Amino acid sequence: MTQPVMVVLDTDLKSPQPAFEKAKQLAAARGTSLVIAVNGYCSAMVRAVGYDKQRLEAATTQIRHAWEKRIASLAHGMTCSAHVLWEKREIDALRDIILQFNPAVLVVHTSAESGLRRHLFTPRDWQLIRKAPCDVLCIHSQPWQNPPSLLLAVDPETGKDEVDSLSVKVTTQAQAIAQQLDGSLKVCHVMDAVDDSLVLLMGEALSEFSGSLEDIKESQKAVFRRFASGQGFGSDQLVMLEGAVAPTLSHYCKDNDVDLLIVGTVHRKLPERLLLGATAEAVITRASCDVLVVKPDDFQTPWKS
Repeated sequence: MTQPVMVVLDTDLKSPQPAFEKAKQLAAARGTSLVIAVNGYCSAMVRAVGYDKQRLEAATTQIRHAWEKRIASLAHGMTCSAHVLWEKREIDALRDIILQFNPAVLVVHTSAESGLRRHLFTPRDWQLIRKAPCDVLCIHSQPWQNPPSLLLAVDPETGKDEVDSLSVKVTTQAQAIAQQLDGSLKVCHVMDAVDDSLVLLMGEALSEFSGSLEDIKESQKAVFRRFASGQGFGSDQLVMLEGAVAPTLSHYCKDNDVDLLIVGTVHRKLPERLLLGATAEAVITRASCDVLVVKPDDFQTPWKS
């Protein structure tokens, strides 16, 4: 059975729901079913009603009906599976329904919180990237161009089979989505900037090290070209950038009107995340375009532990 596309709606009943529009477009392009989830829990209403069980049930029913009506108006006759959840902690409700339906991709409107607030309170999109067992598409409000412009970011120069396999998976996903959406696709590699003085120090400390900075760059470029060529990309589809990954990708996407950036992610333990951060989360924080985060095949969700 084909895995569905699942969309998580914003909890504001009157909000535009941009995640729904793109999830609907993606489900239609993939030829899969669409599952809709929204947490209707309203803490203000619960406080207003108090502990009267009958009044609480009546208010809950009214809110569910309002959401069902809203979803029907968004769907415009499209067949979909709608689920109005009711949990004080939204992530608990989402965990259960995601595990139940096992979607291929989860679409969510990315948080507009400031950087500090995002780190302190861990917004919904970050929690889903870290915990959901599926790919996560974090979207902004602007619609895609017709046809959409897609950028795939890979880092094939690692020498580690598990990371190379992720690069291949991310590439396969990006090529499939580009074909489904009839969009244009380019593949990008961001080379970390290397200080010339560090290269000189390496040469002094390691007698076997005789490469220059340009040698290092050319080696990275050669690995990237071989990888891209092996995945079927033409030379006109290659983009090579230099700098810190998150801001460099963000600036390129903005300057080149990219609609969708596709990246891979690996599971990090909490200390690693706090010290080093996660590239995918840093990209989402900075990027003005939508970001699809692809999980490795061996990703282990903490929801099943």
